Amino acid sequence: MIGQGGKTPRDGRESSSIPKAFGVSFFALLLFASLHTSLAASPTQTEQQYPSGPWGIGEVVPQSARFTDGSSLSWANVSAVFVEVTLPNITYSDYPTYAVESLMAADGSVMQIAAGIYPGNSKWLAYGWFIADVDAYPQSYVWVLNSSKPEMVAGAPITLSISLSGGRWRYRIEDLATHEVASGEYAATVPPSLYVGDQEVLALESYTTSSVVFAQMGNLTLNAIRINGRQIAAGWYEYGSWDPRHHPLFVVGSLNPPSFISLQEMTDGRAVWSYEQWSVSTQSQPERVPLTAVLRVVALVGILVLTAAYVVRKRRHDSTKAQRS
Repeated sequence: MIGQGGKTPRDGRESSSIPKAFGVSFFALLLFASLHTSLAASPTQTEQQYPSGPWGIGEVVPQSARFTDGSSLSWANVSAVFVEVTLPNITYSDYPTYAVESLMAADGSVMQIAAGIYPGNSKWLAYGWFIADVDAYPQSYVWVLNSSKPEMVAGAPITLSISLSGGRWRYRIEDLATHEVASGEYAATVPPSLYVGDQEVLALESYTTSSVVFAQMGNLTLNAIRINGRQIAAGWYEYGSWDPRHHPLFVVGSLNPPSFISLQEMTDGRAVWSYEQWSVSTQSQPERVPLTAVLRVVALVGILVLTAAYVVRKRRHDSTKAQRS
């Protein structure tokens, strides 16, 4: 790269004082140095730098999901959604991590209630938000609950709920071990009915991709989803990375989840989030070289070939000239 004040000479005589072979070779060296820098700067699998922002992986309950009694869900008639959760064994996080329940109202606004752990805390606290427009950019969140009791220990059984009472949507979080509760109301402007579609009811959401945070997490377990008092038995599905087969109304977290987090739906109706160790075969796969680096290699080889050809021709020319003289 040519910095300011170091422009290439434009005087033909000054330029011609440098041997052409040297100039070409010097250019090749510059390309080689650039290539080396590019490869050295390419992150390895263990050193990869992740973009900022939250990721999420959750369970989505669509219209017509089945209850244990065989009947089908109709979101238009829902007035209460309770989830029973066992928190993971996480006592440290370098960025916020949540188990979050969400529902979209008929006007497109989203209500959320969560148990979360923040840097510097070893216990989980209660959090809640209201998002008036999920399509807005930048996104605008209204806090309805922030760092509130109950103080929940890692592995605690809890319930998260969003329900309609007296024409107002309310939130509630309870630590089932201590029976400590936090509750309150969302904005009065939220309509009393929910949006009909695929609702991502519960998600593990986090701003960290550090495997250290999750390595000893055990499980985040969704023990049951009860809607209007009846338990969902089938029809729900996992959503993390983009999936063209499914179209949730909204997605918790803007980024794809890290590869070491898995979500499994158990045969007994539970869903389990857990840490999945990278396999040896995954770790041993060769790194992918950027296309720009490949192009530089091709250009370097071409230039070296041309340089060698030029040197050979020049030596032949000089030899012939010497013989004639």
